[in-house]
Amino acid sequence: MSLDRKPEILAPAGTLEAVQQVIEAGADAVYVGGKGLNMRQHRASYNLTEPQIAEAIEFVHSKGKRLYFTLNSLILDSQIGQLRSTLSMLGRVTPDAIIVQDLAVASLAREICVQIPLHASTMMNVHNAETALMLKMMGFARIIPSRDIPLHEIRRIHEQSGLEMECFVHGDMCISQSSQCYLSGILFGDSANCGRCMKPCRWQWKLVTTRGDAELPPQNQGYLLARKDLCLLSHIPALVQNEIAALKIEGRMRSAEFLAPVVALYRKAVDAYFDDPAAYATNAANMQQIFAQRVREMTTAHSFSNPGSDGIEISGKREPRFFSHAAPAPGVTIGHNGSAKPIDAMPELIVHVCSTAGAQAAVEAGAEAVYFCHEGYSLHGPAPAADALIDFARHASSTGVRVGVLMPHICDERGMAEWRRRLHELSSLGNLTIGASSLGGLQTARDQRYRDLLADYPLNVTNSVAADELSTMGAARVTASVELTFGQLAEFMEAVRMPVEVVAQGPVCGMLLEHCVLATAWGENPQGVCSMRCRRAAYAMEDTGGQRHPLEFDRRCRNHLFTATDVCVLPNLARLVALGISGLRLECQLDKPETVAVLTRVYRQALTRLKAGETIDTDNALAEITAATGRPLSDGPFDFRSTSPTEDKEKDLVRT
Repeated sequence: MSLDRKPEILAPAGTLEAVQQVIEAGADAVYVGGKGLNMRQHRASYNLTEPQIAEAIEFVHSKGKRLYFTLNSLILDSQIGQLRSTLSMLGRVTPDAIIVQDLAVASLAREICVQIPLHASTMMNVHNAETALMLKMMGFARIIPSRDIPLHEIRRIHEQSGLEMECFVHGDMCISQSSQCYLSGILFGDSANCGRCMKPCRWQWKLVTTRGDAELPPQNQGYLLARKDLCLLSHIPALVQNEIAALKIEGRMRSAEFLAPVVALYRKAVDAYFDDPAAYATNAANMQQIFAQRVREMTTAHSFSNPGSDGIEISGKREPRFFSHAAPAPGVTIGHNGSAKPIDAMPELIVHVCSTAGAQAAVEAGAEAVYFCHEGYSLHGPAPAADALIDFARHASSTGVRVGVLMPHICDERGMAEWRRRLHELSSLGNLTIGASSLGGLQTARDQRYRDLLADYPLNVTNSVAADELSTMGAARVTASVELTFGQLAEFMEAVRMPVEVVAQGPVCGMLLEHCVLATAWGENPQGVCSMRCRRAAYAMEDTGGQRHPLEFDRRCRNHLFTATDVCVLPNLARLVALGISGLRLECQLDKPETVAVLTRVYRQALTRLKAGETIDTDNALAEITAATGRPLSDGPFDFRSTSPTEDKEKDLVRT
């Protein structure tokens, strides 16, 4: 622990007035965004115009301070031109760093404004040193790590990577793992990864059982996912001890009058600690002031350990604003599912399962590839043992079936150690596909000489430039983002230069939580002594519209909140196949083998009919799917209604 250098106090600003006031209040640096391509897009009157950006940089630099610019939303192929223009502007006005989520921003920044340092947004969800080292090789100088790992793990990432760590210390926090919340994008078309989240985590929810007779907890309804605001004002020494380089305050959509006093309190606390560390104690008057102006109740979140019920405000009494109230009614668009002529290039039929029995059922029903889930959902059994995977893979490969294993969506320090061991155990399978959920996961598989690497959908690939970047890191194929509409996917497919797989059927994990809803409702903490009620019954979260979102618990006690409806592209399969996708993926990791068999067979038959130029019996196929799963169906993110088949044909003519 060094007391030679104070951590930077980094303040938000959404207006020029806020820029000026937070600097005057004692911020060492300020972060701002432009009118587009950043993670705060709900208020048109906030964020800076290009002339204001230049003015803000000039003012901040005149005070000897720093300004960081947020280009931290996901980018679509249709926005690449806008991105290039923005980077060119930044090259002229020279902020002190660019905060980045999408790999396309990093790639093009190296081309257009290489002199500006890159900071990895918390939306990159860095939760292991392997990912940090990959970012370092890409030229990143600082990381804003996952908000769901404790300070001591962040310190180890810093020590192993040599990169600066910037941590949120105050303000509004998401309860979902960063960049792993897809509900808003799938349900409303307003992506949480693009700054337009409709905040389903702030809904009223009811915890219900869907199977089993477990007793419901006394706190089974309310604002069960409403995270309290973060406050680490009383923990400055711990932040310094863990070598955090920058203390970040959230709130670019807050007024200057709200932000300046908060910045001033953190300035006082840091200065007081460094003036006399041995005598330092948290100032009670300062804490009273921060309490007096709080919006929500406050928590230290995951800075030291899982906060459990202390991290949630179940009453909702201090919730300042709601952006939505419940999931819209589900619907499936029925398209024309036939072809005037046979289709030669058909996508590979891929089935994602949790067991060798499920995999065998998929293969017998016509799957050309199977992926094994490694989340370890409590009611669906652990991932198959290495020996069982090896035996299955060798037999399947001899019949021409491709086999893959998918790493968990979140792999922290412990998770990466476990995953490295699993890859070592499977190393005799030279043709195994390895699905990576992080940049560190890609490199770890590459280090063990696996060659067929899949950049899976937790990497949120929404554009061809990011896909190219992943290709240079060793990815041989990519799963498209599960938030892309059909129109956006079509744009992506026109530009991308590598095989693209698409999640076409099944439930999608809409929100991945370090928080345990069930344990909290019982007043327990999964990191303490827990009665493991999640092993006794199946649960769901019911919104105020009556839709039930399945809630699954994994072996690490993380909660996976799934969409209330299964994505189903079957009524529009011909349109999807026509895009030239390489793989059609069925999400069957929550299904029994007999259900896997039905879903695989239905899609195998549909693809066979399309290849022959025949029409699919959509009504009968949908009835079979619904009867097998017992779950409602919808377009999911694709929104097939917004792009008609006629428009597809017009685009084809233009391309021709």
